[in-house]
Amino acid sequence: MLRAFLILILGFAALSGSVVATQAQNERPPLIGVTSIAFSAEIQAIVDGMRDRLAARGFAPGTSIAMQVRDAGANGDMIEKVISDFAKARARLIVAITTPAIRAALNADTRIPVVGASIPFETATALSNEHRCCPLTGVAESDTHDDQLALIRMVAPDVSKVAIPADPAQGPLADQLQPWIAAARSHDITVTPLAVSIARNAIAGTIGDLDPERSALLLDRVLLPEAPVEALAEAAAGRKLRLFATDEDSVIRGALAAMVIDPFGIGQQLGEVVADILETPSAARLPFRRARASHLVLNEDGRDLIDITTIESSLAENQRSVIDWAEDAGPRPRVKPAPPAPPSPLGVVRGITVPTPRSRPPPPPR
Repeated sequence: MLRAFLILILGFAALSGSVVATQAQNERPPLIGVTSIAFSAEIQAIVDGMRDRLAARGFAPGTSIAMQVRDAGANGDMIEKVISDFAKARARLIVAITTPAIRAALNADTRIPVVGASIPFETATALSNEHRCCPLTGVAESDTHDDQLALIRMVAPDVSKVAIPADPAQGPLADQLQPWIAAARSHDITVTPLAVSIARNAIAGTIGDLDPERSALLLDRVLLPEAPVEALAEAAAGRKLRLFATDEDSVIRGALAAMVIDPFGIGQQLGEVVADILETPSAARLPFRRARASHLVLNEDGRDLIDITTIESSLAENQRSVIDWAEDAGPRPRVKPAPPAPPSPLGVVRGITVPTPRSRPPPPPR
């Protein structure tokens, strides 16, 4: 009797083990659906960066996770079908790149977590408010003030004052620089305006008051998109002032360096978000992260002013990298702009003031 009972127990255990083994064989790795309206080289770079970071976190596509990338073209109906297919395949989450793809994923009401990218931070906030019941997070683009000031602090640690060119014709200088002033507080840097007139192609004489050892210039091309970069770089060099910028084009045209937002870097941040959700599903309801300026672009003419080896080591610790714009294609598609036309001389004047508002003259008597 006892023997029969033992045989029964062992048989049941073997059967249970067989069932568990069969279930394990039938289990598939979690599916990550990735889509966008009209794939481009930049979007592909985002996907590549995401794959790279997921693999580093232990989620290698094809082994521990399955990743399906679908291009929805420019057809609005197609993106809806793609999202529907992801839902039928029981995707663990959907990575939607660009606003139309994110909206389509949210409007499908699948309850599948949506991870968005390639949208402004303001749009990300608005979508989060519109779809409070949907798990939505991702990486959104915004200003890079903190990244640029951190760059100056790293490259020129002795700098305590940063002058930012601004045109008084666009409004009070203090108002234009308010976001920079707020960001500078955490870097122990004083931000001051440098009046520049685009119409008069002139810069205020106060540039001569800046100490080249303790001061630097920072050109914000969002604030001053029509700035005469070449002439400004020449004026800075004449006074031995280092000129930093917020964009790659300005570096190509004469600025020393800039931290730029790069699609591959965005993809790496996106990979971090996806990995966090796979490990902790509640992470799908965390706020959007701000896209970091993850790549340092250098002007080759400034190599003697920068300790490249030290900077590369520092950037590597923070998952950032150095890109030499002249030759290195870097991890994303890069199009070198055409050589700029020779700039006209930049005049230096004692002061630049806001134009006086003039009232409309009365109509002539009849």
